Amino acid sequence: MIISTGTASGKSLAYLTPAVAASLDGGTVLYLTPTKALAADQLRSLRELRITQLRAACFDGDTPFEERTWVRQHANYVLTNPDMLHRSILPRHAQWSSFFRRLRLVVVDECHGYRGVFGSHVAQILRRLRRACARYHSTPTFMLASATASEPGLFGRRLTGLEMDEVTVDASPKGATTIALWEPPLTELRGEGGAPVRRTATAEAADLLADLVLADVRTLAFVRSRRGAETVALSARAKLADVAFSLPYTPPPTSSTPTALPPTRNTEAGAPKADSSLLPNHPSPAPVEGHPHEPHTSPHNPPPSPQENQPTQHPALPSPHQNQPTQHPALPSPHQNQPTQHPDSPSPHDNQPTQHLSKAPVGADHSSPSSEHAAPASEQTRATHAAASSEQARKHAPAAHTRGSREPVPPAALSGESPSSLESASPLESRSSLESGSSLESASPVESPSSLTWAIPESAEADLAELPNKIAAYRAGYLAEDRRLLEKALRAGTIMGLATTNALELGVDVSGLDAVLIAGWPGTRASLWQQAGRAGRDGRDALAVLIARDDPLDTYLVHHPEALFGRPVEAIVLDPDNPYVLGPHLCAAAAEIPLSEDDLPIFGPTTAKVLDDLVADGMLRRRPAGWFWTRRERATDLADIRGGGGAPIQVVESSTGRLLGSVDEPSAHTTVHTGAIYLHQGETFLVELLDLDAGVALVSSANPDYTTFARDITDISILSTERSQPLGPGTLHFGEVEVTRQVVSYLKRRLQSGEMLGDEPLELPPRTLRTRAVWWTLPASAVAPLAEADIDLGGAAHAAEHAAIGLLPLFATCDRWDIGGVSTELHADTGLLTVFVYDGHEGGAGFAERGYARATDWLTATREAIMSCECERGCPSCIQSPKCGNGNEPLHKRGAIRLLNTLLSPQ
Repeated sequence: MIISTGTASGKSLAYLTPAVAASLDGGTVLYLTPTKALAADQLRSLRELRITQLRAACFDGDTPFEERTWVRQHANYVLTNPDMLHRSILPRHAQWSSFFRRLRLVVVDECHGYRGVFGSHVAQILRRLRRACARYHSTPTFMLASATASEPGLFGRRLTGLEMDEVTVDASPKGATTIALWEPPLTELRGEGGAPVRRTATAEAADLLADLVLADVRTLAFVRSRRGAETVALSARAKLADVAFSLPYTPPPTSSTPTALPPTRNTEAGAPKADSSLLPNHPSPAPVEGHPHEPHTSPHNPPPSPQENQPTQHPALPSPHQNQPTQHPALPSPHQNQPTQHPDSPSPHDNQPTQHLSKAPVGADHSSPSSEHAAPASEQTRATHAAASSEQARKHAPAAHTRGSREPVPPAALSGESPSSLESASPLESRSSLESGSSLESASPVESPSSLTWAIPESAEADLAELPNKIAAYRAGYLAEDRRLLEKALRAGTIMGLATTNALELGVDVSGLDAVLIAGWPGTRASLWQQAGRAGRDGRDALAVLIARDDPLDTYLVHHPEALFGRPVEAIVLDPDNPYVLGPHLCAAAAEIPLSEDDLPIFGPTTAKVLDDLVADGMLRRRPAGWFWTRRERATDLADIRGGGGAPIQVVESSTGRLLGSVDEPSAHTTVHTGAIYLHQGETFLVELLDLDAGVALVSSANPDYTTFARDITDISILSTERSQPLGPGTLHFGEVEVTRQVVSYLKRRLQSGEMLGDEPLELPPRTLRTRAVWWTLPASAVAPLAEADIDLGGAAHAAEHAAIGLLPLFATCDRWDIGGVSTELHADTGLLTVFVYDGHEGGAGFAERGYARATDWLTATREAIMSCECERGCPSCIQSPKCGNGNEPLHKRGAIRLLNTLLSPQ
């Protein structure tokens, strides 16, 4: 069975009830989750039930070895993750024989996270689990829980190999969530080719996070990369430090009335706190004490990223008992016509100066499916904001698009700003659209801005110097006890703002949140609603702000909100039959229990052919009784289920020998190459040496005024064509390709301005990838009119390829770093103008195949994204990529539109 409903709809209760019942009846339960953080959170919930017969325990990389024997022998409710199931439980199934014999229920929680190559690996792990259960004569029920997904039953069958009933009706009560689509303003800076530079999403997120924390609004900021999460937290803390420095603290009088502060316009501070008397109060939840020996977990981030469980230095955390939470104002109801700028409305302050910050990289480009890292934001802060009259607010505010109300609203509450701030900080240069959750009722009007009196509420009796300690970062790589401390501090209210990767996207109960900031499109609609659903639990209203990056897809979405609202979420893509995934798991299965002919249907229709290849390669030995693993190595080491293959690179501080963390081998070429800037827990390091043979990157502490971006070149050849179909005057193809990539240099860019400081050469070995791709070709007769119109065909194809990469995640459940691309005016294998988009994983991940199936919709959206961008010659919001191996040359925006028009024209 699969339950596919929205956040906070009661899925946990749906599987918890039969799971506890099975445990009380003498059975056992296995609970699987993508992240260790969620397992630890579920364990806390189980212990709060105080059922003595329920012996629940985590079994993961953070579980002390002395506890693992007790878990195997006595626990009847085991919480783990696919990694431990793959590497520890299944290879040692004999030690778990008592547990497997009584196994009644397997809970696969947050299963929408199992997509792409990672999902394909998990699908094979679950098939190996079914074999182990059959060995001990148990047939457990598989119960899957997922965020809303398209065709959940079909996905469940592909994931488990079992027939699947689906539950999709969600009748749970919910508060309303207001969704704001926020586009940062263009700055006066110019990037490559003279393109305008937009303020970074991380800089906007840091500003909004600081403003919301100042207003005592408990906020979670989701950032795409670990480096970005550190940057947002560091920048927001700096802004709060400026506020603490600039606002004099007056001890409150003996009465409980907050002491009002006069309006201020300090240009170095964030927004002062709102008068708590204007907002509904609700008590903060009390801190929840965990078991002193609770096994701990660690979150998972999508590739490419460092490995999970490396010890790191403790982050600077306030004591969870330092500032005990008091009553704090909740976020104003999202119904209350939150302010925004209509995408098509000119800002009344278009000519006002804006803060100039570095441009954020935007992910994979035509030559690299590698991860994106947000550039650190400037230490400068935005202006604080004084109260203004309601007449001024109405004068400056455009009409907000809010379901249930069509009246103009004052631009006051969205980011904790009062309307008069528009004159100095011009936040409404950010184009925004406002949409409400489907449950929104008719909105009530906001209070008159003239009644707003900024004050420090009574809860601020602690020194203002403690303000920065209310914000922290959360990501994989921290020690387990530090992650648990952060989670408890957020629940308790000691920490009011947390910048995190998607580690907290899944069902960790961080109740009490009022707002969520999402810095950059999270990859899928499912992830968007999952992240937005972190706020507003317990039936309260909430605010979620999607902050657009300088990226074609983000730009498309803020200009086309209809692509988000009222649309079904994506189907989850995975390919368990990928031979590069299936082969290692067949070896692991043979090492656990020799494979027999009866086992072949469990692993899928391609199993027989893959087994023959494994025998020919000497990986398995065929005997009359079946297939056997005969090597001394651990078969499970063949499958790196989260990484891209290869041993991880250890990041070591050269002066002390301190291990900072690790980076998976494929992304090491782009993130810890010699000369790279590496950010760790808010501390900046310079990579002195990358030694791939030794698997070490030596770094030293540094404070440079620039950041770095790796560049690479790519060559692609067609190995086979599996499918083809006409597309306009051209032809669309899908098949197997071989991609050769080599990092050749890295760029230096100044932090504050984004100015290019140089291009430094690198000597790194090339990497070869056999994968699958979708590509389209146009004959010479179709492109001749474009050449006659003096259009650079190579630049047009290059621009169309960049934009197509940016838009594919809207149609396939992938992130931009999961894919790459190549374009050429004349390809050696086709002899025609050809544009490729390929999966950035060995053997393919299903993303290019989804692009082939949705080619017309995908390429139409690509054309619209380019056409709707306001730039003249191309910019990162439409056709540029900061990781382009050719330095974004040549690019031809007008030619890309003409080329796509030609391709999409009916024949």
